[in-house]
Amino acid sequence: MSAESEPTRPTEVRPTPAPWTVKAEAWWFITSIGHRPEPGETLPISYFPSQETQLYKTSTAQEAFRGGRGSVTLLRYTDTPIGPFDELAISPGEFTNPFEQECHRITRAYASSIAAVVNGRSNWGLPRELAQFTFTPSLDHPDATEVRVYPAISFSPVEFSSDPCFAALIKPVSWLPAIPASLAHFPHVKLFQPPLEGSPHAAYDGLVAALKWHVLDCEDYRGRAKLFRCEGLLKPKQPELTSEEDGQRRRIAHKIGFADDIAFPDVAPYRLGIHWTEIEVTLPQAVPLATL
Repeated sequence: MSAESEPTRPTEVRPTPAPWTVKAEAWWFITSIGHRPEPGETLPISYFPSQETQLYKTSTAQEAFRGGRGSVTLLRYTDTPIGPFDELAISPGEFTNPFEQECHRITRAYASSIAAVVNGRSNWGLPRELAQFTFTPSLDHPDATEVRVYPAISFSPVEFSSDPCFAALIKPVSWLPAIPASLAHFPHVKLFQPPLEGSPHAAYDGLVAALKWHVLDCEDYRGRAKLFRCEGLLKPKQPELTSEEDGQRRRIAHKIGFADDIAFPDVAPYRLGIHWTEIEVTLPQAVPLATL
């Protein structure tokens, strides 16, 4: 992707403290419902930002990952205290934490503005990084939308990768209307986020530190929801293979995924997900917990 026309000098982003009242549209790609990891099973490194060693160590410690409901969430925030922005986040399931029962955790996330990156990290301990999002009508599927997310690869000026780390086709299920929905009666709707490490270039990349654990209560999530269908759009890059591996290469060529498995994990969600056509939610001030 081409570089953005941003100044080469850093622009100060002052955090906007929570609570935030926001409006958004969201898509939940369901990756697991009742998965329980095998003994010794852990998450691949693509589930974590490369600079977040504390998040990685905490989440991959022995028996830290407990499975359960997992999802990828795509959000288009239309009204927030810092203006509109887009977000992609993955919560693989529940994790142990030093304070309460097992709860969910976001292990990797992208947002489309530096202000969203800074505020997500400082307010709620969300491991956001900067990316560019595109939403384009599909030429092959009426009423469907192609979504691609391109991570930032440099910051002075900002430049994005020419290859998306996530690409999906989202198709509405037209025969089912949106109905009122809420998370108020769901169990385990808290996020327990471990500390985040700061970047030495935080003035450019927005990767400010979060020195303590944060707990965010998400039960105020409410709006209207319906089903949608999804497909991956990301073809794998073909490695240089020997002639003996041609058959294997041809088989690999048919695999279409959702992500590159480097900058975002290539999960295999269910073909039906939940489309929140409208959301109104108050994101409360996260409770900072003791540094351990």
